[in-house]
Order: sequence, then C-alpha cells, then structure tokens
Amino acid sequence: MTTTTTSPTSSGSAPRPAERAPRPAARLTEAGATGVGAFFVAALLTGFGTPGYSTLTEAVSALAAKDALWAPIMIGGFLLLAAGLAATGLALWRLLPVRAGRAGAVLVLVVSALMATAGLARQDCSDQRASCIDHGEAVGASTSYWVHQYASLLGFVLLVVALFLLARGIRRTGTLPQLVRPARLVAWLSLLLTVLVVVSPPPVQAAYGLVQRVFLLVLLGWPVAVALLHQRRLAPTPSPR
Repeated sequence: MTTTTTSPTSSGSAPRPAERAPRPAARLTEAGATGVGAFFVAALLTGFGTPGYSTLTEAVSALAAKDALWAPIMIGGFLLLAAGLAATGLALWRLLPVRAGRAGAVLVLVVSALMATAGLARQDCSDQRASCIDHGEAVGASTSYWVHQYASLLGFVLLVVALFLLARGIRRTGTLPQLVRPARLVAWLSLLLTVLVVVSPPPVQAAYGLVQRVFLLVLLGWPVAVALLHQRRLAPTPSPR
C-alpha cells in the first residue's frame, strides 16, 4: 500500500503568501515601532523642556525650529521617525504581498524621505505665534521654512493615500479580515484630520497643537499598527517539544 503524505498546501486552498512572512519582517516591524515611537517621545520631552512652549496651541515642528532650545533632540526625533517609517514600509512590503498593499508600502517609504527632509529643513520659529516671521502668510520666511512646509504637506497627503491602499491590501490579503473596516475608518479619519490641520478653522486654531498631535498619532501610527498586527498574526507557533 502506498502512503501519501499530505502537505499543508494540498488541502484544496492555496496558502496566503503572507503566511510565509520571513523572520526579518519581525525585526523591521519592531524597528519601525521604535523609530516612530521615538519621534513622539522626543516631542513630549522637548515640549515639556522648552520654556513658553504650548503643547495645546503650537505645532511639533516648532520644537525643531532655528530658535528652539532643544532643537537637536527634535531633529533627531524626525530622523528616527524617517528611519521608523522606512522600516515599516519594508515590513509592509513583505506582510501585504498584493498590489495595493505593496503600493501603500512604497508610499510609506517615500514619506520616510520626506519626513527626514522636513526635519532637516527647519522653521525659523514657531509659526503659530504672531511674533514669528513664519506666522500667517510668512512673507519674510526663509527657504528652509518653505521646504519644511511643502515636504510635510506632501508627506501627509501621500500617507493618507497609503492608508487607503493599505486598507485594500488588508482586504485582498485576507490575513486579518476583521481589520478591514477599522483600516477604512482610519483612512477616512486621516483625510478629515488632514483637511482640518491644513485649513485650520478658528476652533482648530485655538487648539492647533493638540489637533495636530492627534492627527500625527493616527497618520503615523496606523501603518506601524498594521505591520505589528500582521506580524503577530503570522508569527510561527512554537512546536511542542
């Protein structure tokens, strides 16, 4: 009698490609979470340590401005953010191996370069203060300020697009179907918050710093969360000894 060995792929349904996620994806995911987390830690520490700075009304970028007391720490936070997003993009490329997922991962990689640019191209001062040369229309602002503004804005727009692509990638990969609806909600929430931060109506302007921090937490944190959740779902189960 011939004995037939049944492989895991002979059950009638092909395995999802993401189920073979290599171990380096775990390291990339952890590096991504560390880098993005370091950005928020840097913003928290420098915000508390900067005299006269208001977390409620002033933007995070002011903490890296040319006149900021602890600017080197915040610039380092921006660079760690860029490194974290790059690692997250590479992890998502491996964890969501479908067209939409990988397109979203590429955009996250592009945004990482834009965030590094925004961190190195500094504001002249806190543009939320009327006394700052960058305030309002910023007629006398330096080139560095405008590079920072446009790099940040482009990065935010591309990241919003990436979130919609990642939502589609999550659905098509099928590894975490329960995550599809939250991913779509986060993408739409990010779009709404982007509009609010850019337009800045009076209610938002009164608490601009707080609104921007919520916006950044959602926009920058969600790709990391997607990578972490998929990595945890796809982690190999230790075999019993």
